[in-house]
Amino acid sequence: MVLDSDTLSELSRGAPRVTARARAYLLQHGRLTITSVTVFERLRGYHAAIRNGKPFQAQLAAFETLVATCIVLPFDSDAADRAARIWAALQRKEQRAIGDIFIAAIASIRSLPLVTRNRRDFAPMAAFPFAGLQLEDWSK
Repeated sequence: MVLDSDTLSELSRGAPRVTARARAYLLQHGRLTITSVTVFERLRGYHAAIRNGKPFQAQLAAFETLVATCIVLPFDSDAADRAARIWAALQRKEQRAIGDIFIAAIASIRSLPLVTRNRRDFAPMAAFPFAGLQLEDWSK
């Protein structure tokens, strides 16, 4: 399973259901799996907050420690090809969520379910038979 950015945020906030599911997953698999896109999205947020004077250094350090324990899947040429196909099949309004498209493509090419609370944005991508994207929500 690949954790989406929103699931990782819920985990970092200690959301009880997400934390329980993550613990169960870790007992079975040993490590969480995330994407390089998720790492970018989270780092971008922390660095922007710090630049704007918010005291997010501790959260940044905690996130960097977490990332060091995770499997981080790259956005490679296979993912780029799948992302391009997904992007082309989406409606114009849906094409703006490029980070979500990249994350979906990374999970899709590896045939790994995507754990996200954001089903509304990912459902159109999961509907394409060529994508083979499965969605799971650990918050429910």
